[in-house]
Amino acid sequence: MSRLTLRGRVTLAAVAVLAVGLAALSILFNVLLAHRLDADASSVLRSRAAAQLATLDLSHGRLRAVEGPSDALLDRDTWVLAGSRVVEKPAAAPAAQARAVAGLAGVPRPTERTLGDDIRLRAVPVRDAAGVRRGTVVVGVSLVPYEHTRQIALVGTAILSLLLLLGAAIAVRWSVRSALGRIAEMTARAADWSEHDLHRRFHLGEPRDELTTLAATFDGLLRRIEAVLRHEQRFSAELAHELRTPLTGLRGEAELALARHDLDEESRTAFQRVVESSSRMQTVIETLLSSARMEADVSPPRSCDPLPAVREALAAVANSARSRDVDVRLAEGGPGVVVDADPDVVTQALYPLLENALRHARSRVEVAVASGGGDDVTVSVRDDGPGLDGRDPESLFAPGVSSSGGAGLGLPLARRLARSCGGDVVVEDGPGGCFGLKLPGARRAQVAFRRAP
Repeated sequence: MSRLTLRGRVTLAAVAVLAVGLAALSILFNVLLAHRLDADASSVLRSRAAAQLATLDLSHGRLRAVEGPSDALLDRDTWVLAGSRVVEKPAAAPAAQARAVAGLAGVPRPTERTLGDDIRLRAVPVRDAAGVRRGTVVVGVSLVPYEHTRQIALVGTAILSLLLLLGAAIAVRWSVRSALGRIAEMTARAADWSEHDLHRRFHLGEPRDELTTLAATFDGLLRRIEAVLRHEQRFSAELAHELRTPLTGLRGEAELALARHDLDEESRTAFQRVVESSSRMQTVIETLLSSARMEADVSPPRSCDPLPAVREALAAVANSARSRDVDVRLAEGGPGVVVDADPDVVTQALYPLLENALRHARSRVEVAVASGGGDDVTVSVRDDGPGLDGRDPESLFAPGVSSSGGAGLGLPLARRLARSCGGDVVVEDGPGGCFGLKLPGARRAQVAFRRAP
């Protein structure tokens, strides 16, 4: 049962309980019916025996049957015995019945005996007014009609139970599907709102049943997530702003030192590393600021041609590519490629992907801009490095994870910035390492914005 869905488990449980109840009721009904039919057959025998006794003449110490004009039906399956002598018997009776009747000739009290499932006999002693036994009356009744009635009732209750079970299963499954359908819809909406519209709420009022309680719980969760996200955005923006000024001063001091002609080679190398590190930190800070601005901005995003933004990101890493002797090539996606994102966002989201590719590439990095399915536009960054080496792709987007000694913030920040405008950063298949910056196409984003309430 653990492998069944919730809908299947509820349906199975309800049908199982109903099946047990119907089985108990069916068994009880058939047992009571069998008992009632048995009692009816015995009642018929008693009535026939009493009627037969009323037709007997015991005068002069002899047992004699007095026939009336309407005794033909009464004489069927009826025997009158005086001791072992048969005074009256049916015109035709099976030998088994005759032997059973002979065995009942001397019973001291009224006795019933059933022969198979076909006939039941009742023997009643015949006594005169003085209480002297004069003979025996044996009457019989066919059990075939009673057995037929019992079989019809058994089959009828079985068919009725199956129909009730089938109807109950359909009704329960429909009811559960209707209830769970609303829950699934609410869950999907809450999941979508948690990523794109944290300000949205269900607003179903005070909790009065399970659905309104679930809606109130989702509303509370969305409020807490929104509050946490606002706090994170403010903290990220404030932290980035506070770091920008000292970082700019540090980089300026390093560049001034590099401008000196009397600087020894070891110091020059150290200052170059400071400049490169400060450049990476500047990129992280700019990404944090851009992400905070994008996530806090509720206005519709701006559409743009991504190629200029991609070229700007390539120009930003050109020096790094030359120092590493890596060839960076751009394959443009042709005319008409438009994304629903700010150009600065595209540049800042692509920059960490290019830096990551340069760190792992052996000699070549290829950048391609192409339209994907669903009006999306993908900017692929592929290097000829070792690739993932069997690592989980999603682990690369965990903050602080780096295989090259970096801070491990570039890929997470690139994904965060891409998602702030409705896109994403994913790992693509193929040789080497390849990351895809997926951006929403302008047509899809405009339609989605028009549909938004």
